[in-house]
Amino acid sequence: MKPLISVVIPTANRPLYLPRAIGSALAGIDRKDIEVIVVPNGPDVSWREAMRYYYNNPSVRVIPIREANANIARNAGMSEARGEVIRFLDDDDYLFPEGAVKQYDLIHSSGVDVVSGSVQLVDEQNCCLRVWHQPDTDDLCTAVLGPWRNCLPTAHVYRRSCLRSARWNPATIARQDVEWLLNLCASRELSWHKIKDIVGIWQQHSDQRVSSRIHINELSKITVPMILTTFETLRKENRLNKSRSEAVSLGLWSFTARVFLFDPFYWSKIARTAQKIHPGVRPHYANYNLPI
Repeated sequence: MKPLISVVIPTANRPLYLPRAIGSALAGIDRKDIEVIVVPNGPDVSWREAMRYYYNNPSVRVIPIREANANIARNAGMSEARGEVIRFLDDDDYLFPEGAVKQYDLIHSSGVDVVSGSVQLVDEQNCCLRVWHQPDTDDLCTAVLGPWRNCLPTAHVYRRSCLRSARWNPATIARQDVEWLLNLCASRELSWHKIKDIVGIWQQHSDQRVSSRIHINELSKITVPMILTTFETLRKENRLNKSRSEAVSLGLWSFTARVFLFDPFYWSKIARTAQKIHPGVRPHYANYNLPI
């Protein structure tokens, strides 16, 4: 019997967190309705001891791959998924069963392609830093293009039928989640619901993350082409409306406002691009709205 839900967890070098992620994915759901696909990637084998408790659990599958690449691991897990609904969960994050189950119920009852929820950011002592809600829009594309985007893998569940041609880019070293959702929105129009409930936890910790080793200026420069590529696709396919173009412009302006001083020449060009896309839009900072 096929499960209703597939949760894909890429893992590497995080044996301390992995059992928690798996347990949270299984919680609150009948075992026949879920499969958790763990994809260890790279030479590290610490996952073997970490997963000892789940070896005899028929709802947990392990698919090791040789390449040390989280996006290749996500693609491998997605290819093996049998559920009607797919969710991606990083090995150091975890789900809230009540919120996650509400997402599954909604995507089944509504027939939409994607259901997204809020994510709570916590520190190493599990103290809440903030709650990251979904933006105030009913259009997923607008939500992802703007500076308010919440692209964390933990936040979203997808109908598997809308992911048939979707792939995570193995060459992307940072902002993989942003690129994934932008590419998905560029590929087709998606029906979307969002809930305010917290569906998972994004934990900040001292263990290494790729994004934490890259300067904010470089992270911003990585993200800009992703947004502009999606913008061009939407424009060429006549799918660019006012709210989407405003979101693109605001998204570009938000980077410019934060990191302009690190590379004024580059960010001046991006500011001009943002102004050209939507002349009336400025960052939500008072000094950008003063008379010249």
